[in-house]
Amino acid sequence: MSKFGDGLNIEFARAVKAGTISEPFCTNDVTLFAKSNGWNPSTRYINVMLSNGSSQTHSLTYKKYFVRVGQGKYALSDLAWKEI
Repeated sequence: MSKFGDGLNIEFARAVKAGTISEPFCTNDVTLFAKSNGWNPSTRYINVMLSNGSSQTHSLTYKKYFVRVGQGKYALSDLAWKEI
């Protein structure tokens, strides 16, 4: 198990799907979500989580659970809605 439940990407996507967090979301939403769960990831970790989780060129093995919908704004990808 990761240090952020099942992984911060997955835990955050679950919260969005449950309606706890509205789309579009931003890094501040992730920070508040993490703190509400007693987690303290670095700002860099959160920034990279969203950018890498939405980049089609970052890594072929990194699951793309987010899509960028504007400057600093993200939504869940179709993959996240299907798999999580």
